[in-house]
Amino acid sequence: MIIAGIDPSLTSTGVAVVRSPERVETATVTSKPPAPGTETVRTRFERMEKLAAGILDLVDGADIVGIESPAYGMRNAGKVHDRSGLWWWIVGQLAARSIPVVEVTPPSRMMYATGKGNAGKDLVLVTTAATYRQAAITGNDIADAVIIAAMVSRLVGQPIELREPAQAKLRALAKVQMPEHSLPAEAA
Repeated sequence: MIIAGIDPSLTSTGVAVVRSPERVETATVTSKPPAPGTETVRTRFERMEKLAAGILDLVDGADIVGIESPAYGMRNAGKVHDRSGLWWWIVGQLAARSIPVVEVTPPSRMMYATGKGNAGKDLVLVTTAATYRQAAITGNDIADAVIIAAMVSRLVGQPIELREPAQAKLRALAKVQMPEHSLPAEAA
């Protein structure tokens, strides 16, 4: 079973694809923000379209995809409407391809990575790089995507960690809701 994890962003989306417990491919889909005052509705749409196409190309062939849910409480985050649009574009395309989607909240992702639901990005990065040596973790976005993929992998019975998870990781998993019919018939 091929499992993917996505940490969506308008500037640097992390993607991890689990091909086997020993083989986790990682990539980043980037988009340079436009110069201030130059955006139009059309350029915003085209930017999201290009980002979504790059992300979807990387997860093509996945049997199930985990994606970080929107962080609704982020007061300082810009472009909330556009980030939401990108998220729904990705989820909609996956649904149209009959690929089950698993939402992972940021606190659950942080708890699974570090044991703390409010861990900082750098702690998540360091912990993830130490735990998942089979993945090329080159930054925070990739670390987040790898954790999401690891969570979904464990939930479908194909863990990529070498040891059993601590209680905090199990609590993080308990908060993730698997979609109905999340496994293709041949994998079930």
